[in-house]
Amino acid sequence: MLGSLWSRLKGFAPLFFISMGLLSWRITAPYGWLAPWIISAMLFFAVLNMPPSAAAPRPKHLLLFVLQIAIGGTLYFILSAWDHVIATSLFMCFLAPAATAAGAMTSLMEGDTGFATGYTILTHGLICFLAPFLLPLLDDHSQLPFWTLSGQIALLVARMVILPITLAWLVRYLMKRRGRTPGPHRTLTYWLWLSSLIFILGKAVAFVSEEGGGNPLLLVASFGVGFLACALQFTLGPPLSRWIGVEEVACRQAMGQKTAALTLWLCISFMHPLVAPGIAGYIAWQNFFLTYYMNRYLRQSTRS
Repeated sequence: MLGSLWSRLKGFAPLFFISMGLLSWRITAPYGWLAPWIISAMLFFAVLNMPPSAAAPRPKHLLLFVLQIAIGGTLYFILSAWDHVIATSLFMCFLAPAATAAGAMTSLMEGDTGFATGYTILTHGLICFLAPFLLPLLDDHSQLPFWTLSGQIALLVARMVILPITLAWLVRYLMKRRGRTPGPHRTLTYWLWLSSLIFILGKAVAFVSEEGGGNPLLLVASFGVGFLACALQFTLGPPLSRWIGVEEVACRQAMGQKTAALTLWLCISFMHPLVAPGIAGYIAWQNFFLTYYMNRYLRQSTRS
């Protein structure tokens, strides 16, 4: 009975933390710098019980990335007929690399953690090379030299992705040398994710509030395309997973769950101010989708 009650309460926990993030943004926004470190810790524990070979990028990763960019590019050209800035905002939601937490969330829902983590590694690596080429084409505000921009992106990727993965595999190797096998840390990863919601959403609400002095219609439209991009990528994950032959949960999370810090930083630093609210909106919307899928998984687990 207590176990069943705890499962029900656990299902409402994401909604509570989302509400806290949205309502207490004035308090939590200054501490938004904690979110990337919390997410890196999630990635560390997700990778800890996974051999390095399982996360190696494979041709199916590259195929999924090409399909994702093709969908985003097609929508960009269609939407550009109405407004170039809003179209750019939508495309950035597709270009954004898979979240460092995608592997951790896939692990929580017992999907193929290796595929999701491999996609995270691949997309973060590709954006280091693609962003310096694409940003000047998408927005004439981007005037930094190729190597300067690429280097700044690479430093952020190293901190958020390479560092936790390297540490996890080092700890795994040392434990193996002692005859011990790292186990999954799903409960800890789950609560780390919940705590990250407060700071991520607080930062997103603060950013949209600060940018609210511009064109209200374009601000709402930019925030709205964040929802459109989020809904499309989470929804297209399952059918695309069957088409390319990968596990459904991993494909859905790899496509739909995006890293917030890197893409928002790119938009704020190098693009038109109204591009960024689309990413800020995506950050908020993806957590509602994650809450839905996590609750669905918990209900199915309880029934089984």
